[in-house]
Amino acid sequence: MAYQSRLQNPRVDRLFEAILSLETLEECYRFFEDLCTVGEIQSLAMRFEVARRLAAGQTYEQIHRETGMSSATISRINRFLHYGADGYRLVLERLARREGGSQAGRGHPRPPPPPGPPNPGEPARTDPDPAPS
Repeated sequence: MAYQSRLQNPRVDRLFEAILSLETLEECYRFFEDLCTVGEIQSLAMRFEVARRLAAGQTYEQIHRETGMSSATISRINRFLHYGADGYRLVLERLARREGGSQAGRGHPRPPPPPGPPNPGEPARTDPDPAPS
């Protein structure tokens, strides 16, 4: 039986198809910088980081201390990690297989672009992700 999301509609399908068309980390940065605010991207990145830490066995207290995330939010992420649509687990398992325990290259086709103007005349961009490793 195919998974049926409560989010599914033609607009969301087009968004997800657009995301699936991205081929490199640089393309992801470009698309998501245009699509989301820095705060939205950082929030999504932090939620994924918390899910990664929970899956790795860290305690709520460790995660709270190292990320500043509230225990209520950590609990909500943990609930989705264990009782959600299995999206976190699917991605975490795929990333673990891709990385194969090696940090070199981290499974990305190429590294993110260095800070600086992407095109002449545009303001310099800096890395907006201060999230801990």
